[in-house]
Amino acid sequence: MSETITPSSDRSSPYTGTVLPQGRPFWIVDGRAYDFTEWMSLHPGGAMWFRQTEGRDISALLHTYHRDPERARRFLAKYEIAELAGKTVRPKVIVPPRVSEGGAPRPPDGPPPISEHDVLPKLGIPPFLLAPDFDARTDLPKLDYRDPGSLLAQIRTKLNARFSKRDLKRYDRAFDAVTWIIGAAHVAALALLIAGFLPAWAFVVIMVVTRTSLAGSGHYHLHRKWKDQRRYTMPLGKALFDINYVGTSLIGSDGHVLLHHPYLGSGADVKKTFFDSMLQLHPALRIPGYTLHKFGICLTGLPFRAREIAKFERPRRNRPEAASATPDAIRTDFWLIRAWIVVEFIACLVTGHILAWVVQFVITLWFNTFLVVASHDFEETTTEQELAAIPEPLREDWAAQQICLSYDLTVVGNRWVDLFLSAGLSPHRVHHVLPWQGSGFANLASEKTVREACAEAGIPWERPRSLIFNRFPAVMKHYLLCPAKPAPPPPHRSPRPASAPAAPGSHAGAAARDDRGPGAHPLPILSGRLAGGRRLITCRAAPPPGWACVQQRGGPVRRGYA
Repeated sequence: MSETITPSSDRSSPYTGTVLPQGRPFWIVDGRAYDFTEWMSLHPGGAMWFRQTEGRDISALLHTYHRDPERARRFLAKYEIAELAGKTVRPKVIVPPRVSEGGAPRPPDGPPPISEHDVLPKLGIPPFLLAPDFDARTDLPKLDYRDPGSLLAQIRTKLNARFSKRDLKRYDRAFDAVTWIIGAAHVAALALLIAGFLPAWAFVVIMVVTRTSLAGSGHYHLHRKWKDQRRYTMPLGKALFDINYVGTSLIGSDGHVLLHHPYLGSGADVKKTFFDSMLQLHPALRIPGYTLHKFGICLTGLPFRAREIAKFERPRRNRPEAASATPDAIRTDFWLIRAWIVVEFIACLVTGHILAWVVQFVITLWFNTFLVVASHDFEETTTEQELAAIPEPLREDWAAQQICLSYDLTVVGNRWVDLFLSAGLSPHRVHHVLPWQGSGFANLASEKTVREACAEAGIPWERPRSLIFNRFPAVMKHYLLCPAKPAPPPPHRSPRPASAPAAPGSHAGAAARDDRGPGAHPLPILSGRLAGGRRLITCRAAPPPGWACVQQRGGPVRRGYA
């Protein structure tokens, strides 16, 4: 049973330049093209991960987010696209080759197969999060995470021998129990303040500590499996990611889990580029500008925009043979946390404690902002000198780079307490090497195993860095004092040309997305009608003869021969 996506205009934004997939769904794994539309609803981790990564090369995700990736790859072989079985596909942009450039015209008896030209060059995310010249074909890191002799494989072998799935589940349950206790303390602090039993200064301290701890728990929940087949879903732990006023769980699963983790330090690491946008402001405007921006998002902005944001995580899909469309899931947990944040503000406002709320808001916001960027050296680009601690044979090893480019953070010196005070960044190196683990307790328990594998490979294990005295001064100097950087040009928005009928038999083509620059999106320049109520759209890219976008009356646009 195949699935199709509604036309890209329903999801793509002409304001951000975001271009999302259109046509037959596909995913690239180790150079092979797959169609996982039937498998995604059966995936033990949930279908969300496939919806967000459609049109991408997901090789790194398969190899780094599974305990036994080789077994998973063999199992998924049945979903390889038949016309490409056995062929290696390298990610390129969907631009049909011209006949004059050596591209052979496609046979006129059906739509063109998924080919090497079909991977999204901008990964299906707003281009302003990427460098203007970013191209997924060439800019994604080509690191070693598959070789049985890689560091990741050695760590996985040792870990599977020492811990069973049941052992790790026990750590996750203990972690969740502590999270519930912290959540209860957070709610109780607000109630005690309103009742007059808690002084304002104590309320501020408790709010900062509990919000930081709960956001760290939400961070781990973003990495967990999610049974998202129900209409109303409430993975409450995931939405805790938002409670520190910095994160956004609706997009965190993509930007953080699927892009930052596998592509740390590369052009696709949107965690770095997101915070670098602050540097476009004058230093004198950064603190007030960022604070007011987050205040607006906290109270009104994000709830009003959440429906549009949700489209990027849960695009609507239609089954042609079904009587009705499969609806989007509704993230009720997201709305609960957002409502609670507003309730806290209103409760403090009407009871005369608004100053205490403002103080805890500002401290929580900036403490967690600096905390998020302190776990990596985002102040500088990665250089050979930073990778010098890695033995030469492992310089291109994915796990070795994850360990080298991540920092463990310490606050009071106890790793288990620091886990919550640092929002889960106490065992940060283990978390980056084992991103599929679901809790900080599992990370801490696994650290000994990871350190043993690193010692055998000759990779030194540095001491944790002090959050307050080592990392905070560096990130504060960088994000608050460095000179302003020029903003990238806005996305190109061309006016829609007037339509004119296409001559019968004329060459016609369409590109669902291209690489004509940051934010570029194709606009049709000619349109006409074909027999049977089909609409012919002619776009800018010149395709082989007869290749066109064909739309049945009232149906989705499909690429194929007219």
